[in-house]
Amino acid sequence: INRFDYDGDYGTVLNRFLIQAAIGYPITVHGTGGQTRAFIHIQDSVRRIELAIEDAPKAGERVKIFNQMT
Repeated sequence: INRFDYDGDYGTVLNRFLIQAAIGYPITVHGTGGQTRAFIHIQDSVRRIELAIEDAPKAGERVKIFNQMT
């Protein structure tokens, strides 16, 4: 089973914004909004998802884990 992290601890801000928008919850900034760690450009995130779909595991294969920063 795969997972889609949308929380402030494990999920990306994009994931959280998508979930909030989907359920009609106001899009909120996590914490103070002063986060300074690396951010991933939306085009890079979309490309990562595209690559994962193109190389999806076959039936019976193990799920491949992708790190968003690599």
